[in-house]
Parts: sequence; C-alpha cells; structure tokens
Amino acid sequence: LMSATGDTQRLARYFGDCPIVHVPGFLHPVTEHYLEDILPAIGGSKGTRVEEDPTPDLELVTDTILHIDASGEPGGILCFLPGWQEIRGVQHQLEERLSNPKSCIILPVHSHIPVSEQRGIFRAPPPGTRKIVLATNVAETSITINDIVHVVDTGCQRQQHYDRTTKVSCLDTVWVSRANVWQRRGRAGRCQPGHVYHLFPRARLQAMEEFQTPEILRSPLDSVLLQAKLHAPDMTVGDFLSKAMNSPEPAAVSEAVRNLQEIGVLDEQEGLTVLGQRLAHISSEPRLAKAIVLACVFRCLSPVLAIVACLTREPFLNSLLNRTEVLQAKSRLAGDTRSDHMAYTRAVSGWKQTLEDHHTRTRFLQDNMLSSSSLRFIHGLIKQFSENVYDAFLVPSAADCTHSEAVCNQYSQQHQLVTGVLLAGLYPNLIQIRRGKVTRDGKFRPKSLVYRTPSGHVLLHRSTVNRNEETFPSRWLTYFTAVKSNGNVFIRDSSMVHPLALLLLTHGQVSITVEGERMVWTLGDQGLVRLETDGETGAALEGLRAAVNRMTETCLSHELPHLTPHLQQQHDH
Repeated sequence: LMSATGDTQRLARYFGDCPIVHVPGFLHPVTEHYLEDILPAIGGSKGTRVEEDPTPDLELVTDTILHIDASGEPGGILCFLPGWQEIRGVQHQLEERLSNPKSCIILPVHSHIPVSEQRGIFRAPPPGTRKIVLATNVAETSITINDIVHVVDTGCQRQQHYDRTTKVSCLDTVWVSRANVWQRRGRAGRCQPGHVYHLFPRARLQAMEEFQTPEILRSPLDSVLLQAKLHAPDMTVGDFLSKAMNSPEPAAVSEAVRNLQEIGVLDEQEGLTVLGQRLAHISSEPRLAKAIVLACVFRCLSPVLAIVACLTREPFLNSLLNRTEVLQAKSRLAGDTRSDHMAYTRAVSGWKQTLEDHHTRTRFLQDNMLSSSSLRFIHGLIKQFSENVYDAFLVPSAADCTHSEAVCNQYSQQHQLVTGVLLAGLYPNLIQIRRGKVTRDGKFRPKSLVYRTPSGHVLLHRSTVNRNEETFPSRWLTYFTAVKSNGNVFIRDSSMVHPLALLLLTHGQVSITVEGERMVWTLGDQGLVRLETDGETGAALEGLRAAVNRMTETCLSHELPHLTPHLQQQHDH
C-alpha cells in the first residue's frame, strides 16, 4: 500500500504491526491563505456561504480567481469545485467579468469530459496568457500540472453514499477531509513555490474529519457480501465483515443480506442458493450477474452481456457539452423499443460489424456519437464476462457467448425476451407509469406521466431515451441506476418491459386471489404490481409461471452444456 496522506499507523496495526517505509519527497514552499485572509484582500464580506453548508459561493470563487489574476504572481491557477454545474457557473462568470478575456485560457476538468478534450491542461499557454483550470477532485492525486502556482480550494466535493431507505445512491456536496486539503495544497508546490487559497476559515479546517469516510461505510454491500460467502461459506457475513478494518454497521449488513435473499441468491440461513453458486462466478454487481445467468437459461446471452458491459462503461461520447446529440443518437438506436439497454446492444453489435472497415467504422462512430475507446473497453469486459460464464458451467466454451449461432443465443434477436430477462435480474427495480397528476398549485394535468417504484415516486433523468416519451404500450419499466439529488430520485437508464415478463420471469412472492370471474395477481408486498385476468387465462399463466420456475431451477442444478436429452427436450418446449 502506498499513500502520501493515508492513515498509515492504523493500516500498520491492522496488518499485524507491519513496518512502514517512509520515502521522502520534495515539496516547494506553499503559502496558505484562509477565508479570513482572503476577504479583506478582495474587498468582500463574509459571502453567502453558511458556516455548516459546504456548497461553494461561486461569486466568491470568481472574485478570488480574478484577484489572483490581477495581483498574483505569474503562473497557472487550479480551482477545485464539487461538480460540473459549479465548473460551468464559475466559467461563465469569469468569461463575463474578465477585463481582457484573451489574457486567460479557461480549461474545465471533469470525468465526463473526453480525455482528448482535457489534454490542453498540460500544455503551456501562450506568452502573456494565464491558464485557469477548473476541476473536480479528479485533479487531487491523479494528475500533475507542472505550471500551477495558485490553488483555489473550495473545501468541498461531490460524494456518493447509499440510502438504505430508498435503496438508491445519493450524490451530495460534502466537506472534504483534512487529508484532501493537504493533497490539494500540494498541487501548488509540485514544481515551484506556490499559494493555496482556502475558501473556508481556519476553524473549519479543524472541524473537518482527518480522513474521508471509507467507501465500505457509504456504499451498498451486496457485492461485498456475495464475495464473502464465496470465500468464507461457513461464516455469517456479519462475522466476516466484523474483521474488516472499518466494519459496516450491522443494519447495513442486514439490509444487504435481505437484498440478496430478495433476488434469490442467499437462502434464509445465509447460504448460497443454486442461483447464488452460479452467480458468484460472474464479476459484476449481483443483479446484473443474475441477468447474465438467466440469459444463459433463456438463450439470449450476447445482448445481455453487451448491456451489462455498457452499464459498467457508457459507450456514448461522455461529454457534458453535447448531451442533446448523444440522446438523439441513443434514441435512433433504440428505435421503438423504448429501451436504453437495447440501444446499448445495437451500438455494440453495429460497432463489431464495422471492425473490418476503418472508414465504415469511423462513420458509424460519428453518426451515433460513440466512443471508440469505450467500445474497446466494453469489448474487453464482454470477453471477461464470457470467461466467467464458462467458469460457471453455463456454456460449453467462452467463444459461444458471443457466437450468433450458438445455443445460448438462439433467441437473442427477441428484444422483448432480452428486456424481460433483464427485468428478471434487476427486479424489484421496477417502475409503474401512470397518467395524470396534480401539480403543486392544485391543478390536475391528465396527460402528464407519473413514475412510481416500490420505494416511492421517481423522475426520469434526461439521459434516458424514455424521458420525453409520451406514450408507452406497456406501463412498466425496469432500470439499473437510480441517483438521489436535491431531494429527488432520478432514473438514469430504463427499458419498457412486457407485463407477461412481470408475471412469468420475476422472482418473489406472488399472491393470487379470485374475485368473481376475475383472477387478481399481486407481486411483492408493496402493492405496486396488481394485474387482473379472467379465470381461464389466469390459471394458464399460473401453470406457465410454475413451469418456467421449474425449468430455470433444473437448468441451474445441472451444467447447462451437459443437460440430458430428456431435460433438453423439456427446456426446448
């Protein structure tokens, strides 16, 4: 383990008092300025920032940068901001207020900006021009910009944590730790003496945590628990994780156990089920891994592998500056499927078909706003997943996973089956679409659409092709990524699914009641899914659901490539 600001003493104790090797480095002198020093210099008041609120005052940030540009020594300025919205806000203010805009070059740095567009931060600006870099915490440790002399530190960052109540990840602006402050300070003294401007008082520095909250304490634990059961099957996951250096709260562990039991991976004694034993071989998030395993059973593997890979790495150009063009391209690929996930599969398959012709490939990438480097990465992920599937005894060879004529891809062209299998993996990630809502001012809008999950109401993010859809042949969507921001839960990807997929493919409790000549199906205990059929149809569906469950269980209990002729015949029918 190597770190300039890690908690080395605690790490050493955890690993049996192992030795610590100190490698001294050289840091040029850095002059520190805190808020109480900065405000008199720029002629400002206390500003709009509330003492306990980490949200940065963008006007104060802009004033500080302009003050440095006007009176500071020559050299680049690196400003740390929590996210893209703040970066764009400061950039716009600077462009409006700089007395000579040509005297400065403003360069944003964000994980969603293509690498090719960020390389300019390393180039020296023309003589007489000052470089201003506006960055998130990606610039704390991963890059060194040689000509940076001034660092402006807002003292905050965007951090993700898991909300167990809503079962979504929340992206909040929080204060950084003192270790982060030290890292940011060091950016100014890498190659020459520098200055750091902390836009918070000295008292706030002392109130900050010494180190950032470990990821295991603010992330969903499902994947960690699955690996724990794989490596220590005879231990409870609580006992296993209690030995971690930062043990999660028992409530968080219990929640993760319930999640894995809910999707059929763990049994009531916390042992791996037949599904869990196969799923443990797949190096992906448990719900996505479940979709891959079920895709082997239902013989639509290749598109599901592409979907899972694309949910790991976005294939489209990840630029915040061309969101409209990217969404238009994604919508074209999705066609009438109303599915981001089908757009992913068509992007990957289309790219593969052009690999032999450079001109055709370049045109395909440009027309569909796709990233060549991301697609190469996705291709590597698909190969990795294919090896995982082979190791799980689900296919006769890894090459079969993407071979169009292989048995595991017999129904890969049936997009409703593909989205149904995806739902089976992601369930209970389900959205019900309703028409008609009451606005805050009490007005009823009959044509407006409302989206509801078992946890409550959600909004569709502008990144999903369904955001602007007005009609849906089915009123059910499934999704993978939900993020909570500013009090709202946003769905970032979605696919419309057929109601029969809900009845036949999902794992979980089903309640069936007879009301006169009608049969009423209720899935789960939240009452979100309630479907009605006539008695004859309902009885047929009930028998079909039982048959599908038996077939799935049988396939998972055997090595799929070596099913007996009798079982193979049952599967085919």
